Amino acid sequence: MQWTTFFESLAKLEPDDEFVSGRPGGLSPELAGQVADDIATKLNLNACDTLLDYGSGTGVITRALATRVSSTTAADMTKAVVNRGIEGGGDIEWVVLGNDNPDLSCSFTKLLSYYNAQSFTTHTEVREHIEVLCKSVAPGGTVMFGDIPDRERSNQWKSGERGREENRTTWMGRLQKRDIDLERNQRDLAAFTDRLKGLGIEAPPEFGKPHPGFDRDIVTRMFRELGGEVTIVTQPIEFPNAHTSVDYVVHFNE
Repeated sequence: MQWTTFFESLAKLEPDDEFVSGRPGGLSPELAGQVADDIATKLNLNACDTLLDYGSGTGVITRALATRVSSTTAADMTKAVVNRGIEGGGDIEWVVLGNDNPDLSCSFTKLLSYYNAQSFTTHTEVREHIEVLCKSVAPGGTVMFGDIPDRERSNQWKSGERGREENRTTWMGRLQKRDIDLERNQRDLAAFTDRLKGLGIEAPPEFGKPHPGFDRDIVTRMFRELGGEVTIVTQPIEFPNAHTSVDYVVHFNE
């Protein structure tokens, strides 16, 4: 609820849609377009798909995806954010999530949850979110649970046989790039924090702090227990959280 209240205030007081997003520091149209291209590829979006963006914010990524599918629904828990999304236009059906949720069960061939992980602090909360996502995807459909803080990546080193090859080859190169990304993120976050102070908005305590990450084996098992086939995909290196996050692309059989 703390995050919902935060975004409710932000949507009412912040005039620039770029900053009414799930990403501390804002989400520029350019970055949103890059993210949308990456999502479209990983989800294998096509003109026959029905898409649900669950936790869509004002829909800057949703709008970039809507032109690639037959129908699009954007859902968010914050009414003021949904209202801002409607004002932004696009051929999108908007839904306010809450106690009187519409029935979204088994309705969508492709389902996206992106930039939502800041509100999860435990694996139990992740499980609850995953269960909601899995109820909404149609048989044979695909879920992308994206930009998820990864415990192994947050610790900057992989353990066991699975990570040995990446440690030895590409990982050090990513760490060199990581220093640049962190400097940019810190500048963006500092500017956004000043913006919040000017609006008189208090962010949740977790805002902008490094996330310890989730155990990918646990998250994978959660999806598998619900019938999904999981592929874990790294983000493009130029993405802000590429050094600490991964995307889960999960296919369900018909």
